[in-house]
Amino acid sequence: MVKDLMIHYKLPTFSNMCSASLKAEDILNSWPDAEVGKVLREYGEESNWYHIQNKIVKARLHGGLHSTAELVDLIRSSASRTRGGRQGWIKTAIRVFQALRIAVNDELNTLQDSIHACFDSLASGGRLAVISFHSLEDRIVKQTFLDIINCNGGKDEVQDGWSCDPAKVIVDRGEKEAWIRRMISGRIGSILTKRPITPSEKEETLNPRSRSAKIRVIQKG
Repeated sequence: MVKDLMIHYKLPTFSNMCSASLKAEDILNSWPDAEVGKVLREYGEESNWYHIQNKIVKARLHGGLHSTAELVDLIRSSASRTRGGRQGWIKTAIRVFQALRIAVNDELNTLQDSIHACFDSLASGGRLAVISFHSLEDRIVKQTFLDIINCNGGKDEVQDGWSCDPAKVIVDRGEKEAWIRRMISGRIGSILTKRPITPSEKEETLNPRSRSAKIRVIQKG
């Protein structure tokens, strides 16, 4: 099924966001080797990224990749180096296509900008809940929430503020956790979910698609 979905669509847009000026075909056929690898590694979290990157670059010597069918064949030919048995290439293909989609649509920056815009539009006391479905999105949501309440200080400032305080000579784990929790409340808002809310076993049974969902909530004022 995954194969059929991929083969019946062309590379240029890769999604319904047709306004994107960047095309997946540009990434595969024109971007520097290192940038192609970075997309696969960071956006697809693909462990076999280096081998696939090299095969993509070598394909340029034979005219490049211009259809999803060609890309699927390339990924399938890398199956011996992927995990998951004979069908392991399917999971690899999903990660590669995810990486290209995120890069083409600039999804992570768009997510970050959208969170800021939504928070700005909240009235005092209003809450913003964001649901993410993979670890890349969740990290962006977490970091953006921290940036908002700490005036762009971010996670490092929250975590490192303890050690930077000269009054904190003796590090007590419990006291440190309590201090960090207090830092979740900032001048312009509060993060209501120190850790993301995940579905219960019952919900996962009723709705399998919720399995990877994580919800984080921030309140203004």
